[in-house]
Formats: sequence, structure tokens, C-alpha cells
Amino acid sequence: MPVLLAVVSVCAVLPGGPCAAADDFKSFRERQQQEVQQQKAEFQAYKEQQDGEFAEYLKSQWREFETFQGKVRIKEPKPRQVPVVAPAAPARPITKPPQPVAPPVAPPAPAPVAPIVQPVLTPPPPQPKPLPVAANTVELAFYGNPVRFVYDPLWKTYRLSGAAKPEAMSAFWATMSGSRYEPTIQAVNEARRTLKLDDWGHVTLWRSVVQALQPERRAEQNLLLWYFLVKSGYDVRLGYSGADVHLFVAVKQQVYSTKFTAVGSQTYYAVLDEDRGKSIRSFYTYEASYPNKLKPLDIQSAATGFTRTVPAQRALSFDYRGEAIALNVPYDRRLVEYMGSFPQSEFELYFDTDGSALIRGNLLADLKKHTAKMDEEEAVNFLLAFVQKAFAYKTDADQFGYEKYFFVEESLFFPYNDCEDRSVLFAWLAHELLGIKAVGLLYPGHMTTAVTLKRVKAEFATVDFQGQRYVVADPTYIGATVGMAMPSYANLKPSRVVEILH
Repeated sequence: MPVLLAVVSVCAVLPGGPCAAADDFKSFRERQQQEVQQQKAEFQAYKEQQDGEFAEYLKSQWREFETFQGKVRIKEPKPRQVPVVAPAAPARPITKPPQPVAPPVAPPAPAPVAPIVQPVLTPPPPQPKPLPVAANTVELAFYGNPVRFVYDPLWKTYRLSGAAKPEAMSAFWATMSGSRYEPTIQAVNEARRTLKLDDWGHVTLWRSVVQALQPERRAEQNLLLWYFLVKSGYDVRLGYSGADVHLFVAVKQQVYSTKFTAVGSQTYYAVLDEDRGKSIRSFYTYEASYPNKLKPLDIQSAATGFTRTVPAQRALSFDYRGEAIALNVPYDRRLVEYMGSFPQSEFELYFDTDGSALIRGNLLADLKKHTAKMDEEEAVNFLLAFVQKAFAYKTDADQFGYEKYFFVEESLFFPYNDCEDRSVLFAWLAHELLGIKAVGLLYPGHMTTAVTLKRVKAEFATVDFQGQRYVVADPTYIGATVGMAMPSYANLKPSRVVEILH
């Protein structure tokens, strides 16, 4: 008790004592909290003002925009049949004196080569239906990953009444802005960070969210997706034609085989439409932009490590210098499904995207058993033989009816691939197994690669790029070794050299 009285006495007598310091700190904390609350209130008021002004703007400032056919990367026709290196002419025999003739010996039977077994084109693994886990909470499976988010019940019951019109779009924006959308955005953004998704994966995750909220209702899905993507900072434009609601998205890179439109100086693509906008001729959209600065999607490369793997297997075989080599290669079926949703873009996207952990841990390991015993030139030739002979060739036009570029994983799923797909696969293998740098070489109607070598022979076909010499390595020219160019392109300069960053 005396000790307590002493402390009280000190606090009472000494104005600068410990009690005064504690009071000052408490007052400081209270002022800080008040300032934070005031800043939050001011920011909320600012957002509400912005949303109100944007909703008001949406009532009237719309006009009709035309859509344009998607651009095509390779316009020239590709060869329907790939050329094969002609066998060397046999040397003329040298005349020698007659020698005793030995009894004929039957030649050894050629080593059997296992046939190429094409993959069975099974449908993608079904996505489980979203599960309600608590009041106003949904858990969905995003490529096998559970993602949980809360929602405002208003979002499930909203219906676009009548035809899509500016007044309806304005009212929808105002309704959404008055709902509790921040927790949902926080949950989806946290899932994006946890899964390490690229921009397209983030947008695809939002699409899964709105499909869970409004199943089977395309117009309402697009309205919700428009709102959430804009609030997430993406430059997305909503439009309508009749009762249909469309979304067009700004993309940082060039997008091909997808309809597009231009609003001011910005190009927007129908990458979220199931048919990439083929059925859209024209539509109405607003001319001005959302008050906050929005960013285009960045699809320079694709994430490959976020899926919960569904393994599938591809049997491959090829001949190298008379040796039959057979491989059973597992790949990620879920990742193939994700890759198939990606907008078709620049070649860099495909060259700079990694294979799955399944391919890295199996295909690379199997091929390294052979390349580890070889010098650099022979190892390159071995990888060329693998890509040339283990995969059946067919142009995209013949296989799909349209141009489609493959990521590494897709070459193991589809029954055929063509020149740019083989170039992507070979360049990835050369880098991962041999540590050498490659570039893509684009010619009219053909894509191939070139690689850096420590020893460049005088007879090799080469290309100089950024002060470095690359040796042509064509994974489509059957039987060609490094340094051999396809005859049709041997005397041509590539129209473009594609730098590969990985």
C-alpha cells in the first residue's frame, strides 16, 4: 500500500512524470484513430460521389460502335505436308581387284519403333457446383482450388427487366454501389494472391464468381462481371445490342482472332465472349471512362503452378540414330483446360510460359537421361529429333478450322501440332535441358527457331540478332539437324525475330 501511495504522489507532484506521458500517448492514439476514421469516411464519401456521378452519366452518354474482325498473325498458308530431309546420295563404289566372296549374311532386323499413341480427347474435368457453406457465403472450385467468398443477397435476385438500356445500366451501377461489395473484392483478391494468378486468371476467377451468383443468366453475369472488374481496376467496357449484354476488355498486348472495337484511342477485345465476339456486329456503349484510371489486362505470360493437378498421360516414341526411344509423359489436364481459355496473343506469350510441374518432373528427367551423355551439338540434334518425329503434324486450319497457338502443355494433349507449336516446345526444352538461348524466326507461312552454340560451323545456317549469332534449328523439318534450314526459307531473311525471355 505505501508503494502505491508513493506512485500516486509522484504522478500528482511531477507534471512531466510517467502518468503524464501515458496520458499524452493515449491522447495521441485517440487522435490517430479519429484521423483514420475521418479519412475512411472522406474516402467513402468520395467513392460514393464518383459512383453517383458515373451512374448519372450512364443514363444518356451512349452511342453505337462497330466491331471489327479479329486480326490474324500468320496470313500466309502453312505447308500441308512437312518436308523431310532427303537421304544423302550413296557414294560411287571404288573399283577394286576381285576378292573372295563370303557367304551372304542376312541383315539384322530393324529395331522396332513403338507407334505414336495419340491422346484420347477426354472432356475437361467437371467443375463442382458452388456450395453454400454459411449464410450469404459460397465456396467454389477454381481449377480444383476452393475459393470462398461472401455476397450480398441482392446480387442473386437481381434481374435485368426488359431490354438492355442506358437507364437500366445506370440503375444497376447505383444498386451495386449501394451494396456490400468490398468484402467480396477483398476475398477474391486474396485468392488471387494466394494462388499467384496472372491477370487472365484473376479475370477468369471473377467470371467463376458471377457464374456462381447468377447461373444460366448471361446478361446478369456480364453486368456483375463488369462491375467487379472495374472495381478491381481493369479497363472493361459494357455494351448492349437488343437484349444481349456484352463485355469488351482492354488488353496490353495485341490479341488475334477476336473481334474488337475502338473507343477513343483504346482498343477493346471480346475476349470474354464464348465465340470471341463473332456474332457481334455492333453494340452501344458509353464513350467516357470511369473516373478512376483503369488498367488493361497484361497477358505477357501465363501462370502454370496454381491448378490442383488432374494428371493425364501421353505415349510418345521416336527414332534417334537407329535407336527406338519410347516415353510415357504425364501432363496436367486442368492446366490444358485453363490454357485453352487464354486469348490468342503475341508469340512471346507462348515462348515465355513454363510447363507444369508434371512435365518438368517427368519429360525433362526422361530426356536428360540421354542428353546428359552428349555434347552440346548432339544434344540439340537429339531434342530436334524428338520434336520432329514424336508428334504428328497438321496445320491449325486442318485440325481446328482456325489458327490456334499451343503452350507447352497443349502439345502433349492435342493429337497434332504445327510449326509454331513445335518451335515453342523445342525452345523450352533447349533452355531447360541445355541452358542455351533460343529465338523464334517468323517467315511467311512458317515459324522456326535458332539457338546459340559454343561452336558454330561454317556450313551452318545462321541469323544475327542483337549482336549475337544464332544457329537455325528447325523442329518441323523432319530429319534436319542443327544448322539446316528448310529449303523454301534457306535464302530468306526472317520477317521477324521473336526474343524469348526465359
